[in-house]
Amino acid sequence: MKEEEIITLLNKTYPSMDKLEKCDDQYSYYDCENNKYLIEIKSRDKHYNPWLIERSKLIANYDKAIETGKEFIYLTEYKTKIITWNINDLVGSGYDFGWEVRELPETTAFENNEPILKEVGYLYEQYGKKI
Repeated sequence: MKEEEIITLLNKTYPSMDKLEKCDDQYSYYDCENNKYLIEIKSRDKHYNPWLIERSKLIANYDKAIETGKEFIYLTEYKTKIITWNINDLVGSGYDFGWEVRELPETTAFENNEPILKEVGYLYEQYGKKI
């Protein structure tokens, strides 16, 4: 699914929630927001468990969420199956992301996909919410 399709699905699934709006900046660390949430969306063509989250993106989005009084939600989609993690709750509970440095493509959605070192952590499905 594309980001726009996921945002539309979330807005239809949760009609009582304030409408999510897509972020105008395609290079923003998050993809959509409303008055309560900042959401980063990752749509993949392969299933993972655990799912990866980049530490730099987690920190940037978590800091922005705290600054704006919002919650940072990390969302993964694979073949229309969606799992979300409330990062504010995980950080608050002392969740162990298991940070480590790995060689990964610089980006997955753009042309610059040369391998670089990234610090990543792990999100296990049992700690997320299936939508």
